Amino acid sequence: MAERKDDEIMAEYLLKGGKMLEKTCPSCGCPLFEYKKKTFCVVCAEKKPATAAPAQPVSPTAVSSAGVSSAQEVCAPQKIPAPSHPLSPEAEMLSRELSGTMLVLCKRIKNDDDPDRCLAFMDAVKIGTEALVNLRQL
Repeated sequence: MAERKDDEIMAEYLLKGGKMLEKTCPSCGCPLFEYKKKTFCVVCAEKKPATAAPAQPVSPTAVSSAGVSSAQEVCAPQKIPAPSHPLSPEAEMLSRELSGTMLVLCKRIKNDDDPDRCLAFMDAVKIGTEALVNLRQL
């Protein structure tokens, strides 16, 4: 059976009544979800091999305003690579604009009730993240 896409997994949890949070998983970068009074990354939980231990939920108090603190026990951090060389002023401006736009989209995802629109926003964030990585590798 083919592996499901991240957005398909997240959409399923949204339709089941899960709440997409503003915080992201430090391992895969997907938004954390609150589902059945537990906070966890639905993507990592589903993609873990069946032989592995079940995904440990992240307690809401473990999620700090800067990201995930105690959740690092569950998932290893993943960061966008730093530029290999100083960015030009234009590239730096583009990087800031792209990052700001992605933050706005993440807030819209959190507050939107339409699953189709949420998926479109998630796709845009994913494309923006890939563009940011590519920009920093130039």
